[in-house]
Amino acid sequence: MNTAAHSPHIAVREEWLALHQEEALDADLPIVDAHHHLWDRPSGRYLFDELRADTSGKHNIIASVYVQCRSMFQEGRVDAFKTVGEVEFANGIAALSASGLYGHARLCAGIVAGADLSLGDAVRRVLAEMQERAGPRLCGVRNTTAWHRDSEIVSNPNPPPAGLLSSSKFRQGVRALRDYGLVLDVWAYHTQLAEVLDLALANPEVVIVLDHVGGPLGVREYANNRGLVFNEWRASLARLAELPNVRVKLGGLGMSIGGFDYHLRQKPPSSETLAMDWAPYILTVIELFGVERCMFESNFPVDKGMFSYSVLWNSFKRLVSDFNSDERTLLFSKNAIDTYKLSF
Repeated sequence: MNTAAHSPHIAVREEWLALHQEEALDADLPIVDAHHHLWDRPSGRYLFDELRADTSGKHNIIASVYVQCRSMFQEGRVDAFKTVGEVEFANGIAALSASGLYGHARLCAGIVAGADLSLGDAVRRVLAEMQERAGPRLCGVRNTTAWHRDSEIVSNPNPPPAGLLSSSKFRQGVRALRDYGLVLDVWAYHTQLAEVLDLALANPEVVIVLDHVGGPLGVREYANNRGLVFNEWRASLARLAELPNVRVKLGGLGMSIGGFDYHLRQKPPSSETLAMDWAPYILTVIELFGVERCMFESNFPVDKGMFSYSVLWNSFKRLVSDFNSDERTLLFSKNAIDTYKLSF
């Protein structure tokens, strides 16, 4: 499989998504979408207008965090600095949103950039320029790190090399984040969580946000072993939960590598279906990390191939319907605001 030429993401079908619609539950609850992307690719476009269409109208989205996805790299610059273009792009979207002309939500209020941490100390020059371009909106860095020995288990068109999280240069780059006050986002499969643990232990002063509930796999060799995967995943997360510098994003379960098959059904799933299927994962993470270290994310448009934005947030609200008001505020907005130091 040529992963550089073929997107591993499930195609978005607006007509299919329209077959099931829901009104927002608890529509006034403020929400910060802690993780989404924007791009213009042969496989589809998801830019400001598409994001606005999803975030406006039903749920009370007050802000969002943009996460790197190799969008709008600067042509003509050396590789290390091409990623500055993505920061400029996301900051421009944030400026549009901050004008107030397009609704009250402050989209891209935080920007998690793609500075290449494997540059080691040399990444500092890149981070300095990114901060010049985005100011306080630059709140973190993420690299492509999700890797598996099976080349058919892939969630990125350009998979990373093996062992990146453990490489000395990468870890040197991570240490630089501390001096810039930036968070490290990490996307790793459950099979890599021991590497994440070592990384977090080695960098106690860097806040590490584990994306997509720690990546429990449900395809290929894991497709018929959900119970074993769950136990291994939970044990790894329990060790990570002992470290106060680690936090977790709740979401990302609409990627094909998770093994759910909603996109193959005649109609999109309801929020009740999603809440029932995801309860073991979402509630386990909250149990281990506490409501103070978890935050909800959409992971759109990646997850949009399986369900709509409004249904997704309804499912999250159902999952924590018995939590008190303060706990729900932490999970839906405050933790993201505090973790990424958002100002809007």
